[in-house]
Amino acid sequence: MTAATESGTVPQSEESGDDSPDAAPRHRPRGRRRRGHWIIAAVLVAAAGGGVYYATADVGTAPAAGSDKPTQHTDKITRQTLINSKQVDGTLGFEGSTSIMGRLAGTVTGQPGIGSTVSRGEQLYGVDGKPVLLLYGKSPAYRDMKSGDKGEDVRQLEENLQALGYRGFTPDSEFTDLTAQAVKRWQKALGLLQTGKVEDGRVVFASGPLRIGAHKAPVGTDVRPGGPVLTGTSSKRQVHVDLDISDRSLAKKDGKTTVTLPDGKTVKGTITSVGTTVKKTPGADGAADKSTIGVDIELADDVADITEAPVTVGLQSEKKENVLTVPITALLALREGGYGVEVIGTDGKGTVSAVKLGMFANGRVEVSGSGLTAGTRVGVAA
Repeated sequence: MTAATESGTVPQSEESGDDSPDAAPRHRPRGRRRRGHWIIAAVLVAAAGGGVYYATADVGTAPAAGSDKPTQHTDKITRQTLINSKQVDGTLGFEGSTSIMGRLAGTVTGQPGIGSTVSRGEQLYGVDGKPVLLLYGKSPAYRDMKSGDKGEDVRQLEENLQALGYRGFTPDSEFTDLTAQAVKRWQKALGLLQTGKVEDGRVVFASGPLRIGAHKAPVGTDVRPGGPVLTGTSSKRQVHVDLDISDRSLAKKDGKTTVTLPDGKTVKGTITSVGTTVKKTPGADGAADKSTIGVDIELADDVADITEAPVTVGLQSEKKENVLTVPITALLALREGGYGVEVIGTDGKGTVSAVKLGMFANGRVEVSGSGLTAGTRVGVAA
C-alpha cells in the first residue's frame, strides 16, 4: 500500500465556530463599493490545502466589499495543540523473535499450543516424558549447573528458584550446597531425579514469558542437540514499520505515534527502536527499488483480540503546543503584504488585524498578533 500524508489537531477547551444565522453580522463601511480581487496563496494551498478567501484589505479597516465575496460566517480563535503527521503502513504483531534449540537428545513428547504463552517455571516442551522448563534471564543456559559453579547463569537460576518459592540461600553468582538443596526440592515437585544438579538442556532462559509462534519439532519427532524445537516471541504487542529512508527524520526513539487498527480503533504508541541498517527491496513492475529501515513501536493499550494485522501508523512530524489558531479560511491578504484576520467586536463590527503565521495543520493555522486572544470571533469564508 502507498503511504499518505495527514495532519491533525488536538483542541484543548475552546468552542467550535458558529455558522448559525444568529452569528454576529460583520460591519461593512458605507459608500462606493469596490470590487475585490480574489487572491489564491499558492504556498498556503500546497502546504495546508487551503487559501486566502478575501480580497486585499488594509489593517484597521473592514475588508473591501465586493460582489464576489462569499456568504459571511464567523469562527473563534482557539488555543490548542497542532500536530502534523505522516501516515505509513505497519504490521501489528509481537515483540521479539526467539528460536528455541534443543540441547537434550530424545523424542519430543510435549509442545505448547500455538499462540499460548509459557511463563516462568512452566514446561516449554517435553523430551522423553520429562519437562524442559522456561526460566527468566538474558544469558543462555549452556552447561550443567552444580555445586562450586560460578557465573551469570548460576545467578539467574538462583533468582528464578527464589521467585518460584524455593528459598534458603542468598541469590548470587555462586552455586552452593544451599542452592543444591533448593534445586532438589524443585526437582521433586517436577517429578525429576533429585540430584541437586541442573543438567544442560533442562532449562531455557528467556527475557520474559514466551508466546509460541510455531513448532519446529512436532510431538513424536526426534530432536538432537542444536536442532530447532519451536519459535516464540514475547507477549508484548508491537507494531513494525518498514519506513522509507526518505522519512527517517520522522522516527526518533521514544517518539509518540498513533496506530489505527483494522476496526478503526486508534491507540497510542511509543517508538522503541529505529534501525540503522538499510534494507533494499527490488521494485515491482519496473518501479524503483525501495530502501527502508525498521521501526518498532510499543502500544500503550491492550489489543488482545487482534493477533496480527496490517495497521496505519501516524508518525508525528511537527507539534506545537498551546498556540492560538484560526481556520485557514479566516486569513486575509493585506495590501501592504502579509496576512491578517477580521476581528469581530462585541458590537458586531469587523476590524482587520495583522497576524504572523506559524504552523499549519488540519485546516487551521497558528497565528500571533496584537490583541489576539482565545475565544475572540473572526470572519471566515463560507
